[in-house]
Amino acid sequence: MTETFLDAVRDRVVIYDGAMGTCLQARDLTADDFGGPDLEGCNELLVVTRPDVIADIHAEYFAVGCDIVETNTFG
Repeated sequence: MTETFLDAVRDRVVIYDGAMGTCLQARDLTADDFGGPDLEGCNELLVVTRPDVIADIHAEYFAVGCDIVETNTFG
């Protein structure tokens, strides 16, 4: 049986991921990674332009024991 979120929080501490923006900044991405100079810094676009980077960051959070990762939406 699949554990639901509510079941999990009743039984234990559930660990969420951390700061996506900080992880992205640490990767020293270029304007090309975002789709050009006019789009540089629009982190939401990385899901389309560099999905590998987003997937790697989420995988890193799971690797250290996070239960849940959130989407990288910033506004």
